Amino acid sequence: MGFLQPLFLWGLAGISVPVIIHLFSRRRAPAYFFSTLRFLKLTRRKTIRRQKIEEIIVLVLRTILVACLSLALAEPVSRRTLLSEKDSWVVLILDDSCSMSAGVQATPWKNLQQTCGQILSSLKKGTHVSVVFSSGKLIPFSKMYEKIAQEIRTSQPTFMGNTMQKAIDRTSSILEKKQGYKRVFIITDFQKSAWENVNAENIQKTKAEITIINAGEDTQENAGIKNFYPLPGKNTYMCEVVNWGKKEITAEIKFSSDGYEITKPALILPGKNTEIEINLEKDYQQVKAELLYSDVLKQDNVFYMQKEATGQKKVLLAGSEDTSISYVQSSVTSSGTISVDVRKINEMADINLTSYRTVLMVNPQRIEAPFRRKLHDYILDGGTLVYFAGERIAPEDFNSDWFFAEEKMFIMPSKIARKTNFPKQAQITYVASGHPLFAEFGDRIFEYLKTIRFNSCFSTKDITGDILMKLDNGYPVLYEKRIGKGRIFLFTFSPQQSWTNFQKKPFFPVMINLMVEYFSGSVSTALTGDTVVIRDSETTKSVRLTSPEGKTEIIKNDSGRQITYVPDIPVIWTAEFSIRGNMQKQMFAANVPYTEGDPSKVSPNDLRTVLKKIRVNFIPKNRMEKIISAEASGGDLMMFLLRVSLFLLIAELILSNFFVSIKEKGIKSVQD
Repeated sequence: MGFLQPLFLWGLAGISVPVIIHLFSRRRAPAYFFSTLRFLKLTRRKTIRRQKIEEIIVLVLRTILVACLSLALAEPVSRRTLLSEKDSWVVLILDDSCSMSAGVQATPWKNLQQTCGQILSSLKKGTHVSVVFSSGKLIPFSKMYEKIAQEIRTSQPTFMGNTMQKAIDRTSSILEKKQGYKRVFIITDFQKSAWENVNAENIQKTKAEITIINAGEDTQENAGIKNFYPLPGKNTYMCEVVNWGKKEITAEIKFSSDGYEITKPALILPGKNTEIEINLEKDYQQVKAELLYSDVLKQDNVFYMQKEATGQKKVLLAGSEDTSISYVQSSVTSSGTISVDVRKINEMADINLTSYRTVLMVNPQRIEAPFRRKLHDYILDGGTLVYFAGERIAPEDFNSDWFFAEEKMFIMPSKIARKTNFPKQAQITYVASGHPLFAEFGDRIFEYLKTIRFNSCFSTKDITGDILMKLDNGYPVLYEKRIGKGRIFLFTFSPQQSWTNFQKKPFFPVMINLMVEYFSGSVSTALTGDTVVIRDSETTKSVRLTSPEGKTEIIKNDSGRQITYVPDIPVIWTAEFSIRGNMQKQMFAANVPYTEGDPSKVSPNDLRTVLKKIRVNFIPKNRMEKIISAEASGGDLMMFLLRVSLFLLIAELILSNFFVSIKEKGIKSVQD
């Protein structure tokens, strides 16, 4: 006999409650004066004897009631056989995400392997067993338990993030049409981030019984590198470190590339992201950042960065056919390293945005919904949108076009209200000088801006971005907003002479080129487990993927579409393919999802909420001996105890009232 919820066994201490009530509620019978007591002595002895029997009966009923209720809530199970039905289907969902490798010896993964062995050894012969790994690996239904156990023993945690939703959906699909008794064991470390936004509707339909087993360890301290990226300016980079714990961490961060190596000390604050700026000796294309700190998860202490190759870059420019767009085009091409594709708005629908570093829009009028969605996804994935508002922009259209109802998000940095013509010319008096766009200029930036004048701009409302430039009359003229991995820059004016002379000043092309460089697709990174698109691979027959360790994979293109790849290890990958006899090379870095370092755990009550309408059993950590090896009798025993408890409660109420009524009648007859 075992118990799934042994915590409720403490309820057995409640047995003492009715005993204590019985002892403290005893009282002497009231004294009555009669002329003779000869005939009353015998009656008094009989009454006292009967009352004692009644009290003992009620006491026993109450004691047994408390005991049965506590045992029922503890969910008792038999340990004889796991399943007794003729057709039985068991699925093991194994969390093989990166967080399962935490600890000196990957303790959570060892707990998982041990648990799987105990479950498989408890199965009744003839039970069908399948294994679904959260990384996507699947072992089909089989009755060869030893072979399944061997495959689990030789498996290791992956570098991928937790995809519990995919594992649950896949389990639902393989159980959907099965007949008989169905049971699912989920063995995980209870990491909170894995269960956020999980939808269990599909597995509810299978009517499977679910048991969740905790294989994790209680860890509070961990740190990792969240991001590493270049900043505008010469050889300047930013390393973002996250500390999940509650204590300050003093450590060193090592940066290395092509034989070059430098370390920098860092104080990492508890529970926060800490940004550390670093200057390298030159502009490296590949850099490895490593947090030199011993904590429970080593994999998230390393981050790989791959910059796009230097040389000619493309940007996409679209908008009205007037002088404003020519000013922007000439500003972009002034650097000599950036080429511009100029398109009309109605030509944008079929454009592949991933081949462009930045998308610039100058007074573009209205944009069709499908292309707005493409822009939205492009920005989320790391692209940059630079938007100039002009005469063709209608505020009501602008404000509705850039609101995405599905995400309930307005992606622009602010809404626009109306064009305002100033009674006198305004000039720039505020610049976010600490921003990477302007940091290298320092206080000298106002020397560049002092001759710039504005005649008009749009007023704004509902600001959700950062103000980077403001006029002396209080009107902001430049906003920035971060969306996903990308950025949006919103200018509230048009680069035309009637609006401003900014576009004719030397600082204008400098600023535009800095924007093109700033976070605009210059870094090619992905997460292990994410889908990476190999750009311009539609017409190639195959792509050869290679890691620095020599791992090679050939992906054939049979569909005539862009080839995709899911990196499984954190390194810098190289994709090579041929187009019309010309060899193409694309490099991208893959990194462990930083959320795998989060030690926060989800509670059983939270999981019950996620898996609503499903009866869920929980096996606590280090209680693997209490894995259910029970037939349906385990649940039947619990229900039996609950029924007994209900019967005892009713019996106690009836007898208590019956005994009270007898006692009142006896007192009344004596008084008469």
